[in-house]
Amino acid sequence: MRWPTALILLLMLVGLPLGSWYYLQTGLDYRLQTRAEMKDYALVPGFTLLNDNDSLVSQNRFQDGLVVGYFFSEPQAEIYGNTLARLHGQYDERDDIFFLAFNPDTSAAGRSRMLAFAQQYQLADPEQCFFLSGTEDELQSLAAACKLPFEEHQMSLTDNALLFFADSLIVRGYYDMRRPDELKRLIRHVTYNIPLKKEKELIFQREKEK
Repeated sequence: MRWPTALILLLMLVGLPLGSWYYLQTGLDYRLQTRAEMKDYALVPGFTLLNDNDSLVSQNRFQDGLVVGYFFSEPQAEIYGNTLARLHGQYDERDDIFFLAFNPDTSAAGRSRMLAFAQQYQLADPEQCFFLSGTEDELQSLAAACKLPFEEHQMSLTDNALLFFADSLIVRGYYDMRRPDELKRLIRHVTYNIPLKKEKELIFQREKEK
């Protein structure tokens, strides 16, 4: 057997299995690291709030899905709008991922602002984007139950914190939407929690994380 042929055979018998093992191990390590980043911080309590289309929405609507939530704050409206537009664009085809904005203003003017916000950032998607209005007391109680403000990461209730809910509305993470690395982490956590049987359906544009 000539040396080139023997070398090719050796690469096939040894190199390819090693490469496959390394690829699988790297993927396993990635998933283990991602899982370790998430914790069970709090269970979202029951709520019934008024949506921007005048319907009443309860937490049961999202019980079996994955949720990115935010307690709406006017000073952060632009950065939140851009962030939500990006996330919505990435997961627009899914029927099990939802985006919730909690608005502490039940007045007609306050709800009109939410409608205008949704139109401005092309978020008028009644199946995936919900703009839920409640009184300040209602939303403060809800935020407290969700363990906000999250002081461990210097996150303010009216400032910068996105929340991720999974596994029957358990808060699994908090994210500073002003930081690109935090948004990458959120995307990683959402994608990790997509059921495996549906994962292949996701067109996951990894370059968006870069």
